[in-house]
Amino acid sequence: MCYVIITGRSLAWLLLSLVAFMLILSGIMTPKWLLGQPMVQNRDNITGFYVPSVGIYNRCLRIKDSRDDCGSFSFYGFATDPSRYPTPWKAALFFLSLCAAIQFSTVLAGVMACCVQSVFKKSVISLAGATQALGGLFGVLGLLLYPWGWGTQRVRQLCGENSEPYIPGDCSIGWSLYVSALGVAQVFLASALSRAADRAARADKVQFQIDEGKQLICLA
Repeated sequence: MCYVIITGRSLAWLLLSLVAFMLILSGIMTPKWLLGQPMVQNRDNITGFYVPSVGIYNRCLRIKDSRDDCGSFSFYGFATDPSRYPTPWKAALFFLSLCAAIQFSTVLAGVMACCVQSVFKKSVISLAGATQALGGLFGVLGLLLYPWGWGTQRVRQLCGENSEPYIPGDCSIGWSLYVSALGVAQVFLASALSRAADRAARADKVQFQIDEGKQLICLA
C-alpha cells in the first residue's frame, strides 16, 4: 500500500532544493558574470550607457551599428577553440551543469519520496541529501574554475591587459556569479536539511497515523 507522507520539514527541503536548482540554472543561462566598463552610446539623439558583459558560455556586446549582439560564443560546445571559449570556462560550465542536473534529480526524488519512502531499504530523502552534497562539491569546483579564465585573451579584450586569473582587471563581477554562488550554498543547506526531513518522515506520529489506516498523512 502506498502512503503519501508530507511533513513541514520535507516540504521545506523540497522547496529549498527547487530554489537552489533555479538559481544555478539562472546563473548558467545569463551573460552577467563579468561586466565591462560602461560605454556611452548616442542613438537617435539619445545618450545612454551600455555595459558589455560575458557569461559562462555567452556574451552580450554592442557591435558597430549600435545593435545589441547577445548570444553564445561556444558555437561548437566544448570543441570551440580555447581562444574563443576559454578552457577553464568549459570546465566550469561542465561542473555547474552537473551540479544543476544532480539538484534537479533530487527535486524529482523529493516528489517521489512523498509516496515511495525507501529504495533498497534506504531512505529516498537521505540518499537525495547525500547526492546533493556531492553536487554541491561539483558546484564549488565550477565556481573556482571560472575566474581561472580571467587571464585569457578573450577576457583581456573586455577587461584590459591587467586582468589575470582571479583578478578581473577593469571589469566587475556581475550578479550571475553571485546568484550561482547563492544557489550552490543553498544546495549544501538543503543537504543538511534533508536529515531533519528524513527524521520527520519516519517520526512516531507518522507511524501512528499509518497504524490508523490513513493513506494521506500531513504533519507540520
